[in-house]
Amino acid sequence: MATEKGIVIKINADTAWVRTLPAEACAGCASCGTCNAQREDAEVEVLNEVGARIGDRILIDIKTSAFLKATFLLYVFPVVGLTVGAMLGVQVADYYAYDASACSATFGFGAFFLTVAVVRVMGNRMGRERVYRPRIVKVLPPLPHAPAQPAGSMSRVIADTTCNAAIRDQPQI
Repeated sequence: MATEKGIVIKINADTAWVRTLPAEACAGCASCGTCNAQREDAEVEVLNEVGARIGDRILIDIKTSAFLKATFLLYVFPVVGLTVGAMLGVQVADYYAYDASACSATFGFGAFFLTVAVVRVMGNRMGRERVYRPRIVKVLPPLPHAPAQPAGSMSRVIADTTCNAAIRDQPQI
């Protein structure tokens, strides 16, 4: 299971929009706040099966098998298409006595763009299936040091959870 923490910012019928929180590993990192490994504005629509409300800190989960299948489809499948297309282009060039480089490039890129179109169609289909959608698995308790915020202001809570809290707690020289 791949999990991520976040804060609910909007509620729909059976889904919620969540702003993800920076990972706890960021707090101890020397590059904290400079690497943009986790942007504050990352928002994702998730299934809300636990009844989370706006402002709740939550734990998001996506099944590992679904995550790996989607990752393979998005990253590996187009590269396989490019490679197979290029090899097919070399074979066609040998058979018809064409330029091997031009034929390989043409078939390779053609196969690549074809696989990207397949990824687009399959991704849309997979996105409608519940197994491929992230879901809220748990509502977490509020942070003890988080100040009360107006309903629309989540950026301070997000910032206080990792980098800024770690930097603020360091002794001043």
